[in-house]
Amino acid sequence: MIQWLNKQKDGWEGIFHSEFFRNEDNQQELFISAECPVDDEYVNQAVNAFNALPEDVIQQICEGIISLAQQGGENEDFELPELSAPEEILEYCWFTTLYICLNNVTVLEGEGDWGEVIGIVWENNKIIYIGTDYLNPESWC
Repeated sequence: MIQWLNKQKDGWEGIFHSEFFRNEDNQQELFISAECPVDDEYVNQAVNAFNALPEDVIQQICEGIISLAQQGGENEDFELPELSAPEEILEYCWFTTLYICLNNVTVLEGEGDWGEVIGIVWENNKIIYIGTDYLNPESWC
């Protein structure tokens, strides 16, 4: 269920419970931002799909985040420890906002302890892009 904080003509903003990803306070509560025009049913379907991402997609997301962490970032003191499972990378990052776009693309925005903002872009349970240039559709190719 989404708790709407703001419904304006150019976009809606709210908070929802994430089944898998956590925020910087280690809570499973993330912001949601939806482009308008949109309706509650469309956004609820997108959130339900997000919360039901298949294990292989979550695995792919975690592997992509690991690759980003290994490249480093602004925090030069961060050193990624050896991980026994890809999901352990989530201990070193957090997420802020799920963007619901009208073209069926969903974007999850977050940040890692290594000092880089990260974005995961997917459509219909298929990862399109994982990286720092996630707001630029030209970089998704």
